[in-house]
Amino acid sequence: MDAVQIVARAPGVPEGRGGELLRRVETEERLRLRTEQRNTALGRLAFAIGLLLSWELLSGPVLDQFFVSKPSHIAASVWAMLTKEGLLYHLQFTVVEALTGYLIGAGAGLILGFLLARLDLVYRIVEPFVVAFYGIPRIALAPLFILWFGIGITSKIAVAAVMVFFIVFINTIAGIRSAPTQFLQVARVMGASEWDLVRKVIFPAATPFIIAALQITVPQAMIGAIVGEFISSNRGVGHLISRAAGFLDTPGLFAGIFALLVVVLLMNHGITILGNHLMRWNPKHGTVRDTVP
Repeated sequence: MDAVQIVARAPGVPEGRGGELLRRVETEERLRLRTEQRNTALGRLAFAIGLLLSWELLSGPVLDQFFVSKPSHIAASVWAMLTKEGLLYHLQFTVVEALTGYLIGAGAGLILGFLLARLDLVYRIVEPFVVAFYGIPRIALAPLFILWFGIGITSKIAVAAVMVFFIVFINTIAGIRSAPTQFLQVARVMGASEWDLVRKVIFPAATPFIIAALQITVPQAMIGAIVGEFISSNRGVGHLISRAAGFLDTPGLFAGIFALLVVVLLMNHGITILGNHLMRWNPKHGTVRDTVP
């Protein structure tokens, strides 16, 4: 029961008046939230416009265009990539690599993390090895995966999956092991089955950890795919960026980076919607904020 309902049902408040007060306060709260969302959106738009305008004006007189280019030149480069260099053609390969690797890495991390967290003895045995493997720079594995799987799309998917797996895996274990022991004991005394414990106690406790990991690993999956394309590829946005770097084409570099930025933002927005749905039961965490990796 929230504060509004407590006030509405407080002693001395007539039942009819209480319902009217509740509706009025809820209406005012909705209006306040809409105002906050509108102000936030306007603030973000103003900040973006100010940043781009400052960049445009300072590039040349203050900043060396060779290193930072200009937003107008970058926009022209994006258009040239779209019309002449097949940006969408290359982007589809990068998106498939990143998204497939993300799904494989996240799925494996969730399943193995859940199993290990529920098998306490096994977890204590393998924990040092997990920490050791987690300490390996995942980027360093990219040449090895290309040696194993070739220069095709499979090696890029493998790199993206590894980038995602360990973060989701460790967060899942931490989330499941954070379930309050008292709640588990009380639920068992009340006759809850193992499935009831997972569904009503363990999963709600682990959800914030899992959602945070899923959001953080969205750009990690893209990084894995791009690194694989940098090392060995003749297609994909990583190939376009590498080629632009070879020609010292700064606007082309930024154009490729911004194309990836848009894809990552869309993927992160999808995870945010999923998180809001899974955590709708929790008024404190009902809205999953965008995270900055």
